[in-house]
Amino acid sequence: MTSIWLTSVASQYRAILQDLETGLRTCPDELWEESLYPADRPGPATWTPIAPDGSRFEDEEVVQSKRWAQGAVWRTAAHTLFFTDADLSAMEHDWVPHPPLSPHDEDENVVPPMYSRAQLLEYVDHCRRKVDEVFSDLTDDLAEDPVADSHRHRGTPVGEMLVVGLTHLQMHTAQIRAFLATRGVPWLGG
Repeated sequence: MTSIWLTSVASQYRAILQDLETGLRTCPDELWEESLYPADRPGPATWTPIAPDGSRFEDEEVVQSKRWAQGAVWRTAAHTLFFTDADLSAMEHDWVPHPPLSPHDEDENVVPPMYSRAQLLEYVDHCRRKVDEVFSDLTDDLAEDPVADSHRHRGTPVGEMLVVGLTHLQMHTAQIRAFLATRGVPWLGG
């Protein structure tokens, strides 16, 4: 039998994923690559971005655009969905992110290729399905079990990890929503 806290956490995942979907659908194309953060473009001494395969970018213009992309709407959404999927998969020993994302997309200094709106919306749907799958079988007893040893927070109880993941999802979705609001973009459908 599912407890009220499990039902409530699952409901919040669904609602925030819906909110993220609204943001992705609402974001105008001209803001897709804009940084959410009010910062100047970082200089060459800041850090050197790399591709998910570990290779360096040779063209300095590409390097600069990759540095700027770290705070972009698409990148924030991809980051959010990557970790939402990872946290919903905390009991899986062999988890990999949903394609087209790479297992290395969140490695230090990695800036993946820009993901399209359609790709990220498909990832939102994947995470919704994952919510339904995880919470349909989860019990209070299973929520007390530690996450898989392969998870970055190994040893943490599954239930705690799911709440932490929910908070992460909500935080970044709110950042996207606030960014779009400051640009005068109406939050259509949400």
